[in-house]
Amino acid sequence: MSDQEETTPRGAKTHKGKRILESREPKLVEGPKQTLFIRGPKTSLSVRQLAHEWHLIKRDFSTTYNKNHEIQPFEDTKQLETFCERSQCSMFFFVSNSKKRPDNLIIGRTFDKKILDMVELHLKEFKSQEEFGTSVEIPMHARPLIIFNGDVFGFNPNHMKLHNLFTDFFYENVPIQDIKSQEIHLIISITATNDTSLAITVLQKQNHEDGIKIQEIGPRSIFEIRRTKWADDELFKKACRQPKPKAKPHEKNIVYDEVGDKRGKVFVQQQDLSTLALKKRKKLRKGDQKLKARIESQEQNAEVNEE
Repeated sequence: MSDQEETTPRGAKTHKGKRILESREPKLVEGPKQTLFIRGPKTSLSVRQLAHEWHLIKRDFSTTYNKNHEIQPFEDTKQLETFCERSQCSMFFFVSNSKKRPDNLIIGRTFDKKILDMVELHLKEFKSQEEFGTSVEIPMHARPLIIFNGDVFGFNPNHMKLHNLFTDFFYENVPIQDIKSQEIHLIISITATNDTSLAITVLQKQNHEDGIKIQEIGPRSIFEIRRTKWADDELFKKACRQPKPKAKPHEKNIVYDEVGDKRGKVFVQQQDLSTLALKKRKKLRKGDQKLKARIESQEQNAEVNEE
């Protein structure tokens, strides 16, 4: 089978399938971004635990594959792109472990069903929530406060792209109308001490009588940046482009009453009576013609008598 036949989408055969395909089409206002947590051929306990605890933070908008998969994202992205498209996830969190790259994880995102960019990290140190000894229940719809620490996020091109990637990863494109300090429960701190190291810690805000207290709840992880694959400028601009919303047509001669019912005026063109279909009469026969002539003569005689 050729590549063209493989990439050709199949049409929907049922109404349900048509609705599913329509939900996967690009929209003017996109919904929350979903993240796919997936494992490689082999994994270690630390990267599996990290993926599990980050999945709990993002559990509203994430999907997990618990089986191992023969995937090497930097060598071949086709299978990973297929999994992301099947799960309707625009971001992915890939963990693996090998002799050459132990405790490895890759964070990336997709655009137009293709890998847009990704970064490979080495998990050097890890401390789970259990090791902190705090029993924490994260609210279902808690939005985290993301803090970036380090001057490199402001001038280093690589870290500026990392800033954008991690913001996309934790923010998830969830619209927030009003931000209240009482509703902020989680704080994610991302610190860059130099060009190659990165530390991510999760903290919780607690309200006390004395004031607000910040407590680290985990997980805490320290990474070393390995490989990166960033999109070129033209593709990144295309991915960030937002189409202009279509202007609604003005509704003429339509008003709404006090109850909210819609009322409108309807204008009908003047009807042409010459084209009006009237009842057709049958043609007079010979006998009917004689009767018609007799009636006409009687009418003329009556007019003469009246005169």
